[in-house]
Amino acid sequence: MKKKSRIEKLISKFLQLHNRKIDLSLNRINRLNKDLKIDLNKLRVKTITVSGTNGKWSTASFIRSIFESAGYKVDLFTSPHVQNYTERFVFESKEISEKKLYNLLLEVEKKNAGKPITVFELLTSAFYFHSAKRSNCDLLIAENGLFQRYDSVSSIGHHLMNVTCQIGLDHLDWLPKNKKTIDQIIIEKTSNIKSSNVVISKQNNNRIINKIRKSIKNNSAKKIIFSKDYNYKINKSGFLYKDQYGSLQLPKPGLLGQHQISNAACAISAVRNLNKYNIKNKHIIEGITSIKNMRGRLEIINKGFLKKIAPTNTILCDIAHNPSAGLVVSNYLNTLNVNEKIYMICGMMKNKIHDKFISNFKQVHEILTVNIPNNKNCIKKEDLKKIVEKVGIKTQTSNSVQEAINYIAKKNKNSTILITGSIFLIGEVLNIN
Repeated sequence: MKKKSRIEKLISKFLQLHNRKIDLSLNRINRLNKDLKIDLNKLRVKTITVSGTNGKWSTASFIRSIFESAGYKVDLFTSPHVQNYTERFVFESKEISEKKLYNLLLEVEKKNAGKPITVFELLTSAFYFHSAKRSNCDLLIAENGLFQRYDSVSSIGHHLMNVTCQIGLDHLDWLPKNKKTIDQIIIEKTSNIKSSNVVISKQNNNRIINKIRKSIKNNSAKKIIFSKDYNYKINKSGFLYKDQYGSLQLPKPGLLGQHQISNAACAISAVRNLNKYNIKNKHIIEGITSIKNMRGRLEIINKGFLKKIAPTNTILCDIAHNPSAGLVVSNYLNTLNVNEKIYMICGMMKNKIHDKFISNFKQVHEILTVNIPNNKNCIKKEDLKKIVEKVGIKTQTSNSVQEAINYIAKKNKNSTILITGSIFLIGEVLNIN
């Protein structure tokens, strides 16, 4: 068992403040925001919230990068983190230090005075508190953690813009028994958006985008919807972006995977509809190409402990854990060298849709199931193996990620190794590496 950092120890203490890790309500955070005397009006005029199931981090990162290329300072709140809690807190375009985050959380905890609150609510309130009191940012981007209408990020109230990314099946355990459907998820994510502008990204199919349009029909916000108000076409040079302001020929984004073009296009649409900021085409080009930190999104491990075990293999890791995210990763695998075999190391949480996620990876030669280190809520590797077998993919268990990589490297030194299934797994993998 790894040693907890002092921030992790503090978070463990926060868990005792409320008997549920997630409890969909805005009452507690509204109370804490008020107790902290946060001037939300100061933040609302420059806040973009990013909601949806998949693509939130990438889309938020593209928006941030474009604004920073134009010289603006950005505050960014994302969740969950891959390795460290500090990843969630960016102020004036710089990630907070562990010392400053620890002191900030202590300050907010003291003001909360032991009253019931979830960890995510406390973290969100801490972000808004610091941004309002101590940051001189030009733009604030906040990523919703779960759904939208009762998510603590929505405690910001009516704000500048909401960006709704791809919506798919996930977090079904937080829905009523008879409402574990895509229709209910769309309601949770879009029915009560309070912003001046709403940008809707490309979805998995027209049925979903039509349901979203129906859900936001009576919303008074300006609506910018993919295929209706903006579009893109992939070409040899990258992609051609089009909207009411004209066309832009753009290079491929700096993040791996064709799906990142969709995320970049959504970010560009958001930026081009914020007229009060001076964003030029050159800032858009620089912004979408300059992102380097993958944070576990199709991240290539090209050095470190794990790479030494398999020096000639390509090792990829991705935090995908729901069916639609799995499809995106699978589509990327299909662009790789067809002559080389692909192996997969997979660990997942108990509450995920395991069979539908695994079913995306029929092109994988063999899947090695593992337990997620330091995690009591993961599905046991033996149980995950049974699910993989039912899907019809060759599989076996492995005692660790290191053991699995060693097995694959000895069996096929030129193969691609994909590690996926959970953000918690990828965090542990990057820590091991």
